[in-house]
Amino acid sequence: MDRPLPLQPPTWLSTIGELRCLFDLASRAWPTARPVRCGRGEPVLVIPGFGTGDSATCLLRHRLRQAGYTVYRWRLGLNAGPRGEAMHHLSARIRQIARHSGRPVHLVGWSLGGLMARVVAARLPRQVHRVIALGSPLTADPRSSRLSGLLSLVCGKHADDREVRAMVRRSARVPVISIFSRSDGVVAWEASAQAPGDCIAHCVEGSHLGLVINPRVHDLVAQALAHAAPAH
Repeated sequence: MDRPLPLQPPTWLSTIGELRCLFDLASRAWPTARPVRCGRGEPVLVIPGFGTGDSATCLLRHRLRQAGYTVYRWRLGLNAGPRGEAMHHLSARIRQIARHSGRPVHLVGWSLGGLMARVVAARLPRQVHRVIALGSPLTADPRSSRLSGLLSLVCGKHADDREVRAMVRRSARVPVISIFSRSDGVVAWEASAQAPGDCIAHCVEGSHLGLVINPRVHDLVAQALAHAAPAH
């Protein structure tokens, strides 16, 4: 087993570099070619990142619909992390979609949304088919992100090392495909690439914010949902 890479948060320079997502939005967010249709109506729930809502994932959801999936918004307002009743409401949303579609749900989560997806999938193994995480801190290590209070958001309270290890151990039972960028300015890429458990990691170019608006990433997600070999 390979030794885990040392975990360090992104530098402030790389965090400032996240402004390049504006270039991604201007130059690549509106592709002219339609994606390859690889879905067959499978239900997909897209979970936004911390501090964002469904509007942040509209391009990704549109692209996945074009690829042949039945895509659902999360409809829980701004993602403030799994505090209070957030995970209960997310679980109820997943159960509702699974009942309506008659099939297990694919979860696609951006940033903290990907970690939330993996945790809730461990609680609902019959309702969740797979998890795809975009730039997500899957190790739940507070050093992995510039976002303050990551652990308190994930665990709902201040957590010690034992609580963190227990949460990661539970969620590690769920297979996940992790798509990340080594130039991520928000989450340490090692926290996405070396997640514990059954994790397949794919590296792409771009910013953390750009992951959710880049059509190349969208197409990679569509292929991953279809069990296809990702194109690089």
